[in-house]
Amino acid sequence: MSTPENAPTPGQDSADDAATAPTENASAPETGGVGQAAVAGEVTAENAAAILASDDANEPTESASARAHLSRRRLLAVGGLAAAAVAGGAAWLTLRRTNSGLVGAAEQLPLVIGGDICAAPLYAAYHQGYFDDAGLNVTLARTQRTEDTKDALSAGKYIGAPGIFFSWLEPIYNGINAKLTAGFHSGCLQLVVNNDSPISSYADLKGATIGVPSLASSAFAYFSIGLAKAGINVDPEHGDITWTTIDEDSLGTRLTNGDVDAIMGSDPAPLLPVFDGTAHVIESNDDEPFCCSVALNGDFVANRPEDAKALTEAWLKGSDYLAASQANRREIAKIEVDNNYVAAEQSLVEQVLETYGWEASATAFREAIEPGIEDFKLTGYIDAGIGAAELADTVYTDLGINR
Repeated sequence: MSTPENAPTPGQDSADDAATAPTENASAPETGGVGQAAVAGEVTAENAAAILASDDANEPTESASARAHLSRRRLLAVGGLAAAAVAGGAAWLTLRRTNSGLVGAAEQLPLVIGGDICAAPLYAAYHQGYFDDAGLNVTLARTQRTEDTKDALSAGKYIGAPGIFFSWLEPIYNGINAKLTAGFHSGCLQLVVNNDSPISSYADLKGATIGVPSLASSAFAYFSIGLAKAGINVDPEHGDITWTTIDEDSLGTRLTNGDVDAIMGSDPAPLLPVFDGTAHVIESNDDEPFCCSVALNGDFVANRPEDAKALTEAWLKGSDYLAASQANRREIAKIEVDNNYVAAEQSLVEQVLETYGWEASATAFREAIEPGIEDFKLTGYIDAGIGAAELADTVYTDLGINR
């Protein structure tokens, strides 16, 4: 497993908005166990599968700290097998095992991260080695403001990204090459006002100035639904709201200074003034069955459905790990902070992770998409005449995950 080299800085936009290319640091290989001599130089296209099978039978479960090193399987895949390819005419590329072995192991699969606490299932899956166990060479690609993540994912620069499914509806409706394959927790979007503000509901925001990280952000897409239901025109050019785009690290300051009436965004940025005691949340997506989802490049899903399924299932296992215990959630909170995935104190990350509902599913996510689409039509961002079931089938791909 590789580690991301580009550390995030406070205020970079979420994975829904932009991305940079992944980079990788080499980790020290593990030693010992069956086949160590082969790792040193005796791996061939003919014996690699047997060695990998031996590992599957004998390799003990690794701790989180052990995941900082290359697994024997990964060492075989990207080291010894690569050497075998030179000698054996790249025959190793035909060695493909689903979910527990070599699946295009030499090819990196960059997944976007964007500084959000709610990407915890991805961090858990990555650091617990679930992608490695599925034979997938996943890397993490840190996002920046200068690149549209959705367009980059559509073009194949990135294989996948976490994101609020409402923010993917309009782009997929308009033709970007992406599919949603499963959903995660709820509760990671916040609409916040100062403690002395007279605003207490969506209806009170008519005529207000609202700070938002981007007009393509998850928060903008989701909270536009509540505003529309309150009879407010959310059109950025001709509506009832003055939308102001603000760097995430400045959202709380701009609210406290009175530059805007409210702020919205994904955790942790809008919660910083709340935890400072100067602001409070008036709306969130706590009541939604899902907020975050797995978004994958459409060609990857169409051409490599087994790999797409394995990747999604490994990602869901990351959510299961978080759901299992508070100790696990605290472990992942520490990972988020220690690896500079999020710009927040560990205590804050721990608090936020305790507020999410850790239900992860592909089947229930598909059921939730249709009513979500009906709500999203109210914003005017998609044609009110389109059938919800038709768009849901366009947005979502069933990979045969029965959970």
